[in-house]
Amino acid sequence: MTFFDPSVFLAFVNFAFVASITPGPNNLMVAASGAAFGIRATAPHIVGIALGFSVMLSSVALGLGAMLDRWPLLLVALKWAGIAWLCVLAWQLARPALFPKKAAEGSVGQSSGARPMTLIEAALFQWVNPKAWAMVAAVTAAYSDLADLAWHRAALMSFTFMIVAPLCNGTWLLGGRVLLARFSAGIWSRGLLLFMSGLILLSAVLILSG
Repeated sequence: MTFFDPSVFLAFVNFAFVASITPGPNNLMVAASGAAFGIRATAPHIVGIALGFSVMLSSVALGLGAMLDRWPLLLVALKWAGIAWLCVLAWQLARPALFPKKAAEGSVGQSSGARPMTLIEAALFQWVNPKAWAMVAAVTAAYSDLADLAWHRAALMSFTFMIVAPLCNGTWLLGGRVLLARFSAGIWSRGLLLFMSGLILLSAVLILSG
């Protein structure tokens, strides 16, 4: 018995890259956070994505998926909790743009109440992210022959996403940072906040339709 199949592992790494780099709620939110708060403040968000998804993937690979199939209402509750939280985040970003007299103009993301997502919040968000669940379902089904033992598969899959996901999310963060550098003052900063708030609301819509 071998620890893993190298050819299947290479195919899995390719899948992890494609799945992590394409648009989805995580990447849209990272871009929004990068534009509003910058790279350093958004770094915990990216780490939280990697940790949360890896824990979720390992749990499903080790049997959690079967348990959730027995209680589908739990996933429904998680989905609506995630939508509500995204709406709160969107409002926190949009408020200083909608009411500029109550916030200091020309300071993106620094007004009262607006803040980036924390590591724990980003990790917990993975459990209500429909793209994350679709990726987990695809991974556990398509790459079941990655290794003979379930814990081997769980370890390999989680470790791979821990490495690949931050690199992919980081490209979206840099894109958001470019926007921050270009539109960081006056009316442009308020427009940027509204645009980023719209991206977060789009993430909520993606969850609702997922």
